[in-house]
Amino acid sequence: MATTIVHIADVHLETVFTEVRGGAARRCALAAAFERAVQLALERNADALTIGGDLFEAERAGPQTARFLFAALARFGRPVFIAPGNHDPFGARSLYARSDLPENVHVFGEPMWQQVTLSEDVTLYGFGHTAAEPGRPFAGARFDGSGARIALVHGSDEQRCPPNKHPTAPFSPADIRAAGATLALCGHFHGGYVHDDADGPVLAYPGSLEPIKFGEREPHGALVLTAHGSKIQLEAVPLAHTHLHERTIFLDEATDESAVIAAAEQALAGFGATDYVRATLAGRLAPGTRVDPNLILQRMQHIGGLELRDRTANEGESLAEIATEDTVRGRAVAELLAQASNGDPDARRAAYLVAAAFSGAELRA
Repeated sequence: MATTIVHIADVHLETVFTEVRGGAARRCALAAAFERAVQLALERNADALTIGGDLFEAERAGPQTARFLFAALARFGRPVFIAPGNHDPFGARSLYARSDLPENVHVFGEPMWQQVTLSEDVTLYGFGHTAAEPGRPFAGARFDGSGARIALVHGSDEQRCPPNKHPTAPFSPADIRAAGATLALCGHFHGGYVHDDADGPVLAYPGSLEPIKFGEREPHGALVLTAHGSKIQLEAVPLAHTHLHERTIFLDEATDESAVIAAAEQALAGFGATDYVRATLAGRLAPGTRVDPNLILQRMQHIGGLELRDRTANEGESLAEIATEDTVRGRAVAELLAQASNGDPDARRAAYLVAAAFSGAELRA
């Protein structure tokens, strides 16, 4: 008989969002996404719900967070297994150590593997974070159970860790296979993906339930695991309702405030209450052209959150003027503008950067 597990991670309840306005709404969206995940587990008649860490932000999670979480987990009723992460490590004062934790919830509270039998064909091994750095979770580990051997852990797949970022509890697909695990259900990376080798899926991240930071790849949601003996099938189920976007509003042709507003409205068309946008105002304006970010924000109140960064300059030539020059700068800008007119979404910004580079302008983030 098949065993079904719904796996989530990186809910980050009680996160403080400071990048754009609308942080309170995004914080509520995290709680709503968690409730959708629990509902998914109920609808799929899952045998267990696994959580791969960073369920909440420990320094901000209080009694209200505990009441919300415990009620939702108790509503699921069946076994819940949690492998705490670096943002919600297990400790004596953790929510995980409270006496009113629902009876169906098991927390792996030590940085060592603990074994739980889920079914005749599935064994779960869990590894938890405490306040101390846990090191390499799979170093020296050996999983010998029959059937599917599932490792639940919060940590960094070394092959996908961003450059110059310190890996948390690092491991590799080779480490997982050497330990004898059939599959590692992971948390920590906010963009979901599954890594396969010749034997099938070896590690899987569901992604955070909602996007947390700009630049994260998709998907964001849950994984539904079905085990038939030692055979594993994975289904990614998107659950996010909010979306993060980055846009550049080009103002090279703007000669008055109405043109600035029109350019902003065009660049931000289609965004609504569940969209959170970080936009950069860029280009060289005609002398005296007024740019009022507060006015743009007022016009865009239908967007969930909007941050504007003004990187315009009020002197110098427009890109159109530069493109008429019989120079290397003019030729480069003209070719990039031609690409922009043919639909290349990045070509206009590239033209702006080329013009700035020839003028020796300081590059501002």
